[in-house]
Amino acid sequence: MIIDIRNGDITARENPSDIVIAMNAQLTDVQGIGKPFISKIHRTRPLRLGSVLSFQFDRDRALHMLICHNIGKGGWRDAPNYVRFGLDYLWDKQPDVVHSIVRIGTGRVGMRDGADHANIHAAMAISHLKLELFVLPSERDLVAMENLLASPTLVPFRYWSEDEGEQPLRVAA
Repeated sequence: MIIDIRNGDITARENPSDIVIAMNAQLTDVQGIGKPFISKIHRTRPLRLGSVLSFQFDRDRALHMLICHNIGKGGWRDAPNYVRFGLDYLWDKQPDVVHSIVRIGTGRVGMRDGADHANIHAAMAISHLKLELFVLPSERDLVAMENLLASPTLVPFRYWSEDEGEQPLRVAA
């Protein structure tokens, strides 16, 4: 459920909440907040749509990647369902914790590949997880955020999918 809408940098220290973003199953053509992180992730297994990759983002927060679409036209077809699955999984792990989330499907890849961002937004709104929705900051803030995140240190800790359950997340060096 969306409990607040905020304008600003979701990664700023002033935001104490875990961060939730969308990711494609191929881990390619990544833009926005995921771009600085993706080069640190090397797949060691095929990623299933609907799964959640969780990383320690900084000392106090985690970054959760919802694997909710494929690259290409039609790749976002069932994204609202996969977003809801992932958010409800996170709610099951931490039912009283507020998470921060980006506007999934509204970025360059989502627009190009036909994401139904209205239905994705609805899935976020009806999920059980308490969410603060972060809207895009100004272009100047985006450049500053990319500079700050140029070399993130992510520590993988969990992989979940509906079919396989919860497992440790392993990444290759």
